[in-house]
Order: sequence, then structure tokens, then C-alpha cells
Amino acid sequence: MKITSDYFLESLKANFDKINIIFLYGNNLGLVELLYKKTLDVLKININDPFSVSKIDGEQFKDRSWELLDSINTLSMFSEKRFILLDLMHIFITKSIENIILKALETEGNNYLLLIKCGNIKQSAFTKHFQNNKNSIIVPCYEEKLKTIYNEISNLFSKHKLYFEDDFINNLTVKFNSDSLNNKMEIEKLDSFLTNNKNVTKDMIFELISSNEDVNFNKVVEYCVNGNVSDSLNYFERIYDNQNSSITLIKMFVSHFKLIEKILLLAQNNKNLINVIENIRPPIFFKKKEFVIFQCKVWNLRLINIVLNRLINLEIKCKLNNLMEKTIISQFILSTSVIVKNRIKS
Repeated sequence: MKITSDYFLESLKANFDKINIIFLYGNNLGLVELLYKKTLDVLKININDPFSVSKIDGEQFKDRSWELLDSINTLSMFSEKRFILLDLMHIFITKSIENIILKALETEGNNYLLLIKCGNIKQSAFTKHFQNNKNSIIVPCYEEKLKTIYNEISNLFSKHKLYFEDDFINNLTVKFNSDSLNNKMEIEKLDSFLTNNKNVTKDMIFELISSNEDVNFNKVVEYCVNGNVSDSLNYFERIYDNQNSSITLIKMFVSHFKLIEKILLLAQNNKNLINVIENIRPPIFFKKKEFVIFQCKVWNLRLINIVLNRLINLEIKCKLNNLMEKTIISQFILSTSVIVKNRIKS
């Protein structure tokens, strides 16, 4: 059954005995992570308990898909259900992966709970399977709405007995992001600041809240280099007018491809790719390692060289003609994301 994120935890508590599958997915990756962590807390899942919990990451699943069925068929020694945590956040979900999951779930029984977290995927027979399954909860995690952010800020000001006009709150709202996890951290930071400071001004608050320009641009880069054509273009279109300069976006693309180029060069001569990524300096944030591994498998040095040369020309064109900036960057995003999409399919 399909549940909105607002009512997910309430539904989970009420129907836990009947549920075998929880599927969290969507382009609001922060909300997916928040609901995932809350699920672990509500169900008191100890992720370090090998007797009751099986953990399967995306890269591992692509090469060892049999582990899902094996985990479903393994009884838990010390709990009513065996918990299976399947992390598909940073891999491209192919038809083959969907079929493997659906085939494994043909196994009848109520002795397991499969918790899947996943990025943005299109509505298909795969998602409809979970919607129509009475033993499943599927939760689409959409981007945070400005109205939701506005309400959270207003409630926080009321809590601290601060009152500002709507225009100020609206301007502050724009500085937040469409990602729920980032917004949660910003709200907590603001709450702590208001608790510890009595004479607060608008300028102080406005300066405190981080500009999410880099976060927004990061999402464009991730969507693009993961082959999500429509998501990358739609997100760029939505945030473009609120950004100071798209040159920043170009430089973020360059940084991404320079990193992948560096790893591929170090991994030449039969060096282990995983070891290179683990030991590279500066270190890669652990949550991004699967994403980087995926990128190293999609791109090769020849293609990266072509893209980097295009980015140099793109930056020059944008500086010479900023009126055409939006169009030519959109063309780059389109062509690059299509390259990735086609390489994934092949």
C-alpha cells in the first residue's frame, strides 16, 4: 500500500505484524534517509546484530543478488522477524535488478521484514507491485515544499516568542533546500542559536542560515552524472533564477570529473579500484563512496577528457555571453546525462 511520508510512521506502528516490505524512494534523498533512520529507531533494529539483521548494499547486490533470497530464507535466532536492509540509494535500478527483487519476494512467509531505500525511480510495474501488495508499505519521498519550510520557521519563531513579517520569513525560506535532511540540520542550528541569544536581529538570522547554492548545484551534478535526464534538467530549471552564478555549477562539474579521472589513473596497472577510493586524499565522504564507485564504472578516461574540454569551452561561452548561459548549460546537462543513460543501458 502507498502511504505519504507524513503518515508513514503511524501506519508502520499500526500494521507492523502484517508488513513484510517497506520501500522508501524518491528524489528527496534527505527525507529517504530520515525515514530510514526513524524506521530503525521505531522497530529497534540493531544494525550490528548479524543474527537478526542482513545488510546488502547496492554494489554488493549487483554482483551477489542471491544474498537477498538467502536472507529471506534465513530465520532469525533471537527475534520474531529477520530484518533485511537493502540499500539501493546510489545505483541505477535496471529492469534486471527489479526482476531479481520481485522473484525473491515470491517466497511466502512472515518471518522477515525487507527495508529498501532507493533514490528516484519512475512509476512502473515494479513500484505498482508494492502499491498493490497488502503486506507492503511504499513511501514516495518528494522534494520539500516551500510551504512546509515556511511553517517550520514560523513555528520556531513562535516557540521563541519572535515575530517577523511574512516577507522576511519568505526570503528566509528561499535560502533553505528541497532536501529534508539539510533543512532539518538548518532548523536545529537556528533553534540552538535562538535559544542561546536573546537580542536577535533579522540580519543575524539571515547570515546564520547557510545559502544552499552549493547543495542545489550538487543535486544537478548528481542527477546529470547518474543519467537522470529529466530530473537534472528540471532541477536546474527550477533553481536557476535563484543562483548567483552558474559558473559555480560548471566548476563543480569540473571537480567531479577531475576526481573520477584521478581515481581511474591511480587504478591503472591492475590496482584495486576500491582500495584506491579508500586511500585517496583528500578522503571521500563515506556516504559518497558507492556513488563514486558507480561513476568510475560508467566513465572512462577518453570520455572524461572530452567532457572536461567541453566544460572549458562552456565556461568561456558563459563569461562572454551570459544571456545564453542558461541555454548552453542546459544543452551540456542534456547531452552529458544522455551519455550516462546510454552507457548504463549498454
